[in-house]
Amino acid sequence: GVDDIFTRNWLDLLCFCLSGLPADGTITAEMAMMMGEFYEPDAVMDCPIGGASAIIDALVRGIEKRGGRIFLNSHVEQIDIVNGVATGVTLRKKNKKITAKKAVVSNLSVWDLFKSGIVDQSAFPEGFVKERLDTPVGKSFMHLHIGFKATREELEKLEAHYMYIDDWSKGVEAEDNAVLLSIPSVHDETLAPKDHAVLHIYTPATEDYSRWAGIDRKSE
Repeated sequence: GVDDIFTRNWLDLLCFCLSGLPADGTITAEMAMMMGEFYEPDAVMDCPIGGASAIIDALVRGIEKRGGRIFLNSHVEQIDIVNGVATGVTLRKKNKKITAKKAVVSNLSVWDLFKSGIVDQSAFPEGFVKERLDTPVGKSFMHLHIGFKATREELEKLEAHYMYIDDWSKGVEAEDNAVLLSIPSVHDETLAPKDHAVLHIYTPATEDYSRWAGIDRKSE
């Protein structure tokens, strides 16, 4: 075990940034990857040139390069299951069917997948469905995306990433105790007009959604 208090807190923070859980709740493979890459010689925390949309564009290029097609604004009515195998999906518009060659991959949460009617629960063992619906809900992130005035000279004095802990004694899981900040404009001038910059600041999975549940989304 690690006895040094600061080192334990630091490991907890790095694991928390990766998995949303401190070190004792993060699998060893994730910790090994994070520690190995974080402390490689000349290691850096990158920002994608062109912003987050550049990642999406790269994924689109990769899919289409290999013969794939992307359907936008295509509501999936159901995942088609035949003899216990997911064979494709049916779209709401004109009941168009798209057949899967290997598998159907869904990025819905387990709760949305089994409660939305998009998949027939009877196609799965009852215990399988119950176990997934009983998955505990993690805590929520609070994100702020902000534009601000800053010259290139001012940005050159800043780092692209910052981590802040208000009180180490409370631990990284304490509500709003850990804050992560990224300023990608430090590396990429294309993300904002001249003499302006963008930043993304968030609290990582430390808030209960209940405190926000009843808020009018249009309120100020």
